[in-house]
Amino acid sequence: MPVQNYHVNLQEKAAMYEQIQIRQQKIVDYTEKARYYKLKELPEYEAGLIVENKALILCGSLLRAYTFVRGLWRKRAEMELGTIRRSEADSESLRIETENKNFVITKSYSETENEWYFTFDVTYAETGDAQFRTQYYLEGAIADFTYVSFKWIMRNMNLFPYPFKKEWSDYFARGANNRIFYTCSGHIYFSQAYQETEFDRLSEVDRDDTELFHSFRLRTPISGKQTLRYYWFFGVGGEEHAGRISNILWELDDSPIHSPQTDMADMTDKLFELWKRSELCGIEQGDHYAAHYFSEFFGQFKNGYRPPDQFGCSWLEYDLLKANEFLRRWKLTGNPEYRERTKRIINFYLYNHYVGDSKLTYPFHTGDFMKDIMPFCEKTGWGAPFEADAVDSLALPEMIDDAMVLYNQDKTLFKTDYPFEIVEDVLKLQQKDGHFRRLYHDDLTPKEKAGWISQYSETQTWIPALIKLYNATKDERLRTAYLKTAERCMLDIEELGLFSMGGCETDYPDLWDVDGYRTMLWAFLDLYEQEKDPVYLETAEKVQLFGNVMQMGYNVPPIPGTFYDKIGWKSKGMISTSYYSYPDYSRTQCTATGNQSVAWVAYLIMRLYKLTGKKVYAERAIATFRQVMLYRDEASLEGNPHKEQILYSIYENNPQMDDESGLYKKSYPENSYSLFIDLYLYLGKILREFGGVLIDTEKQHVFGLDCVDIVSCNWDTGELCVKNLLPREHKTSVFRNGKFLQDITFQQTETVKLQF
Repeated sequence: MPVQNYHVNLQEKAAMYEQIQIRQQKIVDYTEKARYYKLKELPEYEAGLIVENKALILCGSLLRAYTFVRGLWRKRAEMELGTIRRSEADSESLRIETENKNFVITKSYSETENEWYFTFDVTYAETGDAQFRTQYYLEGAIADFTYVSFKWIMRNMNLFPYPFKKEWSDYFARGANNRIFYTCSGHIYFSQAYQETEFDRLSEVDRDDTELFHSFRLRTPISGKQTLRYYWFFGVGGEEHAGRISNILWELDDSPIHSPQTDMADMTDKLFELWKRSELCGIEQGDHYAAHYFSEFFGQFKNGYRPPDQFGCSWLEYDLLKANEFLRRWKLTGNPEYRERTKRIINFYLYNHYVGDSKLTYPFHTGDFMKDIMPFCEKTGWGAPFEADAVDSLALPEMIDDAMVLYNQDKTLFKTDYPFEIVEDVLKLQQKDGHFRRLYHDDLTPKEKAGWISQYSETQTWIPALIKLYNATKDERLRTAYLKTAERCMLDIEELGLFSMGGCETDYPDLWDVDGYRTMLWAFLDLYEQEKDPVYLETAEKVQLFGNVMQMGYNVPPIPGTFYDKIGWKSKGMISTSYYSYPDYSRTQCTATGNQSVAWVAYLIMRLYKLTGKKVYAERAIATFRQVMLYRDEASLEGNPHKEQILYSIYENNPQMDDESGLYKKSYPENSYSLFIDLYLYLGKILREFGGVLIDTEKQHVFGLDCVDIVSCNWDTGELCVKNLLPREHKTSVFRNGKFLQDITFQQTETVKLQF
């Protein structure tokens, strides 16, 4: 038997070696073939459009895209048009008539992004599935970066049949519904996108030996003559240029930004009302809070159930956000109860359940509830992103940062001189290369996480905490630490691009989630405001360019008959927190776990707008925070015994639980509320820093943030018309050039004029 196994192993090794040789030869062959795509002069063509270093030309039945880079015309893509009946061109447009469709292609320009691109209006004689199919070409056999869909994002990989395996097809989700296709190699990119959002489309990749095609097509064919619009973008740029393409598509998209049923102040006030329901007692009553309240979970809690302790992957910093809100309300009202509540929370989280012999505290506090209920967060195999018995470099620095926000307001709230007390332990966590590990044991030594591709994920989250600790202590070791971490993160971004911002949990194998993006943006905004070095603002904007694609890269129609379908939901600006072939909000018909983080993202994008003055960032921020303020679906709540306890039935959820139980497959109403929604307090922060109406007279920008629409603005006379989007009375504030101007009160759907 051993001899037989030995021979089998030899045969397996020989076969594997042969496959490696075949693969290597294909790469060599492709590289040789790619030389034919690079020309000193454009080939002969019947008609074409040329602008700057971009050319779109018709060669026989092939429409080809070339870009002039490093002294050569390089072919980026081509489309087979079939039999050409007629073609003509002038300086602005190219018209092509074929047997079954006609093309009108025009040169287009985006002033904000300084980009020339080509607009295709394609009239299909018989629409059917209306395919728009393109073959595209790389500089070599390896692509720098490719975005096809949520599960089809890759860097420095071979896109062709080798080493593709059939069983990966579900992971790559080749039939995902996205609006943007983007690939780049040799710092040259090609992208295509479509305009109309009312149709359900598929984005697909086809492989044929060493040739690669991408196509958009209608998922549900329609009959009759139809004109659809597409775009080709190509030129010089790396993977972050996908974010600029996304900005252009944002300009072109006329989908309305969601108008929620509640306003920002109302939303945060209702959060405040929730807290009393879920008070817990660690050392004294109200020093921490249950993360979930179940009104009916799997039929087990007919009369409602409040867990006796924290949910398994609860982040303590959520309660520190409560503490900050209590402190704010104490300052407003003078009510001493609010200040006492602030002190109770600080005391419980900062001076108990220490990590080993350190003065750091565990960022997760785990009760018995989740150990017995279902195999979710605390069980291995589901993904188990958090470990309650470990120091975590996403949650712990966020907790320290929130504690320092409180410390900087009132040191007497703390039993000790907190920042000085933890400095030595924090510095022990930094690695020699500037990274922080994602996990540490209780002796502060690194802990490996099985299944994670990177053990350094969320390194950047330490930067804001280190900055606040430095400003409080003036310990130069802390400044050295955050500058070293910043340098390491910038190198990670250059080496790994979008993939540098991953969550690295096993249920995010594409290494991208909203927390990695959020914390990286946060880190570099804080760095810029601290150091005033423009390289940090440039890096923050690069991070947002990666995030742009995730805001604009898809268009998933709501499932007919569901809540989103009934309200006519459009996904413009929606950030998905988990990347499936369908984004999680559409998959579960509810807002995402982590939607709380989306409220935080919105605040950060507003900060980016403030620092750059770029209008698109404010518009993206508005779409982002409005997505978390959805509706109370009264119809779905009929008959629910806990109807009055549920605020907004579409957002109060944990879809990682509810989707597993099938509750949202038919758009069923929520069965619980989550105190993870405390991050919605950032909505109040946006309102207090930027106002409900934001006016910038220097840039001549005006935005309606808080459920208001800007009807008109006359910069010469200083007159502004603002409409209330809510079907009820609504009061909000007006800020002019960053300072409070006045409050305005509307009746339902009223339009108000004001002078600024």
